[in-house]
Amino acid sequence: MRDQDAGADTPDGAAPVAVVGLGVSAATFQALVRLFSIMPRESGAAFVIVSESREAIDTAALIRALNENGGPAAGLAADGDRLVADRILVAPVGTMTTLEDGRLRIAPAEERPGHRGTVDSFLISLAEAEREAAVTILLESMPAAGSIGVARLKACGGLILAEGEETEGPALELQGAAAMADLHLPLAEIPRRLLALVAHLREVDGPREARAVLQDGESYLPAIATILRNRTGHDFHGYKANTFLRRIQRRMHVLRIEALDDYVARLRGSEEEAQNLFEDLLIGVTQFFRDPAEFTVLEERIIPAMLEGRGGADTVRVWVLGCATGEEAYSLAMLLREAMAGMDAPPHVQIFATDIDARALTVARTGRYPQAIEKDVPPERLARWFVKEGGTYAIHKDLREMCIFSAHNVIKDAPFSRTDLISCRNLLIYLNSELQERVIPLFHFSLRPGGYLFLGPSENVTRHGKLFQPVDRKHRIFCRQETATRVLPEFPLTARAETRRAEMGQPARPLAGSSLGRRAERVVERHAPAYVVVDPDYQVLNFSGRTGPFLDPSSGVANLNLLNLVNRDLRLDLRAALMRAAAERRAVRIASIRMGLEDEARRVGMTVEPLADNPQDPLHFVVLFHDHGLDGGESEEEVRDPAVLRDEHVLRLEGELRVTKDRLQATIEELESTNEELKSSNEEYQSINEELQSANEELETSKEELQSVNEELQTVNGELGHRVSELARANSDLKNLLESTQIATLFLDNDMRVKSFTPSMSEVFHLMDGDLGRPIAHLASRVPYPEMGDDLRHVMRTLSTTERQIGLPEGRRYLVRVLPYRSVDNFIAGAVLTFLDVTAAVRAQEALRAAEARVRLATAAARIITWDLDSESGRFTYSEGFEALFGAPPPATLPSLLGITHPEDRGHLALAFDRTLARGEPLDVEGRLLAGRTELWIRFSGGRSGGQVLGVFQDVDARRRAEAQRSLLMAELQHRVKNIMAVVRSITRRSLENAESLDDLRLHLGGRIDSLARTQGLLANRGEEGMSLDALVRDELAAVLGQDGGRVEIEGPPILLKDKAAETFALGIHELATNAVKYGALSGPEGRLNVRWHIRHTAAGDRLALEWREAGVPVLDVRPTRTGFGRGLIERGLPYDLGAATSLEFLPGGVRCTVELPMGPRVVALDGEEELEESGDDDGA
Repeated sequence: MRDQDAGADTPDGAAPVAVVGLGVSAATFQALVRLFSIMPRESGAAFVIVSESREAIDTAALIRALNENGGPAAGLAADGDRLVADRILVAPVGTMTTLEDGRLRIAPAEERPGHRGTVDSFLISLAEAEREAAVTILLESMPAAGSIGVARLKACGGLILAEGEETEGPALELQGAAAMADLHLPLAEIPRRLLALVAHLREVDGPREARAVLQDGESYLPAIATILRNRTGHDFHGYKANTFLRRIQRRMHVLRIEALDDYVARLRGSEEEAQNLFEDLLIGVTQFFRDPAEFTVLEERIIPAMLEGRGGADTVRVWVLGCATGEEAYSLAMLLREAMAGMDAPPHVQIFATDIDARALTVARTGRYPQAIEKDVPPERLARWFVKEGGTYAIHKDLREMCIFSAHNVIKDAPFSRTDLISCRNLLIYLNSELQERVIPLFHFSLRPGGYLFLGPSENVTRHGKLFQPVDRKHRIFCRQETATRVLPEFPLTARAETRRAEMGQPARPLAGSSLGRRAERVVERHAPAYVVVDPDYQVLNFSGRTGPFLDPSSGVANLNLLNLVNRDLRLDLRAALMRAAAERRAVRIASIRMGLEDEARRVGMTVEPLADNPQDPLHFVVLFHDHGLDGGESEEEVRDPAVLRDEHVLRLEGELRVTKDRLQATIEELESTNEELKSSNEEYQSINEELQSANEELETSKEELQSVNEELQTVNGELGHRVSELARANSDLKNLLESTQIATLFLDNDMRVKSFTPSMSEVFHLMDGDLGRPIAHLASRVPYPEMGDDLRHVMRTLSTTERQIGLPEGRRYLVRVLPYRSVDNFIAGAVLTFLDVTAAVRAQEALRAAEARVRLATAAARIITWDLDSESGRFTYSEGFEALFGAPPPATLPSLLGITHPEDRGHLALAFDRTLARGEPLDVEGRLLAGRTELWIRFSGGRSGGQVLGVFQDVDARRRAEAQRSLLMAELQHRVKNIMAVVRSITRRSLENAESLDDLRLHLGGRIDSLARTQGLLANRGEEGMSLDALVRDELAAVLGQDGGRVEIEGPPILLKDKAAETFALGIHELATNAVKYGALSGPEGRLNVRWHIRHTAAGDRLALEWREAGVPVLDVRPTRTGFGRGLIERGLPYDLGAATSLEFLPGGVRCTVELPMGPRVVALDGEEELEESGDDDGA
């Protein structure tokens, strides 16, 4: 618990009740931000965030994100910062952060082998500084770093919260730091549980309360240890009290229980909590080559001494106690293998690694460790003794085979014997002094003479100086000393109390169960006397009601042994009867024995009958007493004279006295002789007794050694059983794998004989179980594979792999692979053939190739290039044809692509790619690529998929140019429409002015608009080329004459009229033609019309001269007096619009009109050979 005085209020805020340490990486960035977004601003805890690697996070971005979420305030940590409640400090990347006296100490991180990671270093310092007030939170995406720091934090009593499915206690299915978590909670529940912990710490805070818990707790330890023994099978009665209580206090913090009575009740009623406390008591803080200086001494001094003089026939035995997850055992294995590398005949090495933590032993047997061990194992050893598998390191097979991992309790199970080295590091510190006093002699018994004991930095054997002498006191290495008498430890060590009770005559008595009682009752029914029931040691279990006369217990300590209770006159015969009944396993009867009481003598018979249903059961006995009545004496003498009787009596007594003296003398002499013989016998017995004592000691020694050997055999048997189970499981996995893949597989030996095959192989060869051992060449194949023999010989000779496809006539295809068969020891033991039916794959491949060809044709036709952009490397990958399509080499990166983009398009293209990469928005933008001196319009489209952006570049240059052309045409069209509408308005206005009636208006206006439409149609068809003057004249005449065109002559060179010139000229011809039909030469059958034009060369430039001449028209009675639409157009419109010179004459025979206009952009002469577009009637209108 934090000392509140040390964390008194400072100008920056209050001292925290708890300190929370978190590791962060790029993978946990978002989860960390989400956690603090739901963390209350005032929690009473301080938070420190430490990153593991230099590239892990952007600390500025993290601090900014944390401060934007409304949780505790965040800032960048600096050296010497004091921890303040409700504030987050983020350690700078690339620094080593530790906690001392409530302040952060920050220094540059050291990147060197064996150096502890930054997260581990901070959590270790946090654990040692804050103890029960230390907390760490493990997020689901947390990297493997921090496992050692988490273990240390848990050992110091801190709390570990992990994100995950809600559970209480360690999760057996997890590995690494997450497996040690006290609580697994959803992310949203973690802040609530943290607040509850802070509130609990406030309630129980203070030295007085902590001392009270420790003092009061010692009286609860026996009950708690008994519960654990009953629940888990492991006895913690000898566990060091303070450590035991700290573990209990830690569990009380986790469960928020304040009173020990409540916790004991919880423990008694919850098997799960008993398991959780057991797991807490087994915290194994271990690592490879922990305390490197000590292992250096082992490597340089101890191991060479152990191997000195050893050969191939010898065995070196090492016992590692409390091995946890196996790092220490494997570290010793590395040192031994490296030391034996230079020996010609190295000895066999056995390393017995034991622990009571089954979960840790599972990890040790697996031999797979996280990438964090790179900090503990030098690179050369890492490369030599480990195999990199993904993000983990697996122990090399040679080291694994040296180590035997076994569940073993040093205070309960017999030790291993004849060991050369015992490594018991940081185990004794958890045992009380009494148990340590018993364990040290056990190590002396286990070691060979001259064997070594390797202890932890805080452990010693100073009280057993006669057993061990120091080899290197600083590094806690001791050597076994020989003693005058071999010390034989008592084990199991925790059974001594029970042994003492047995020696005091207080054995544990089996209950008089119903079965035993019923058997006794059946015997009693046959005999019906007084009886007792005794166990094999003659301890009384049951009395009947009338045994009092036969029992005469001696004074002193109560003892229920029947031989001590029974009347002394019966004792000898009863012992003999019991022994005989036990030996013969049948009833023994004693007919009659005289039993003396205080005032009488009685005759008593006895029956001893064994009680046992099975020969294997221990014998119990029922003893029955038969009372035969008083013992009869001689009849009373007849009454005689007292004086006579007295004299006779004196004489008889004198005679008896003389005889007695003689007998006494003889007896004395005989006794003296016997005494001499007894003295001699006594000396012999003393000698025999010494021999028996010596033999007994040897037997005791042999017994202890046999127990050790038996324990060792059980360990080896357990290891072999574990390996057999693993082998059976591996075989089952392999069988199911081969059958589920449905790949026909054939295993051959070096002589090309069949060793085994999968069921699918029967589809390729005619194989049966009886074909095992037959040469493969003798078997008929269902597939055409004549090269099989050559392939097998080639593979076995070159150790290469051969692969080929073979086809069947019906179209099926097989992929045949021939590989060398390598044993686990990397020996070549034959070959393996696999036949994989790839018919579907081949067909799919062919279909894929056809589809790819179609796609290539389609993309080429559509002028498309597909691409993908890796968001991490920023590099493009393209389909074929980029340079051929776009005329430039494909840009490798996004900056390169932007470099060949038109400057006007570069900005919005870069912005579009940024949005796609950052937000996943679809990409759809067009821009211009600079290909040499040309510009190509490209459409960039695509979308993000995971860490890539996939899309296409499509050449849309033609479309964009067409769109530009369309826009131009639309503008031109709009311009033309405006002009046409202006012309139409002008025609309509003038037509209205000159119309005499509506019919006249309809007739003239319709014809003029039709003329205008025809001209526009011809112009639209010819485009910018313009229209032929010949075609214009013929179309206008055809419109008014129909098929009657034989009276018209048209001739002249090829002339093109464009835009305005064509429109105005066509209206003029239309007016002339209309007038000719109504009033002129074409109004009657005699009339003729001649239209001619030619180019006249003048000093001012070339001019087009057109003459309209009518003939055969009668002389008009009246000449036109007003200027109509047509006359106005010819006389004023053509000069105004085209700069023409016109004349209109009304002559006898018809109208004569001449039009002369300058040649120019709108009036163009063509070569005579060039074809001009003519109207539908080639002969004229």
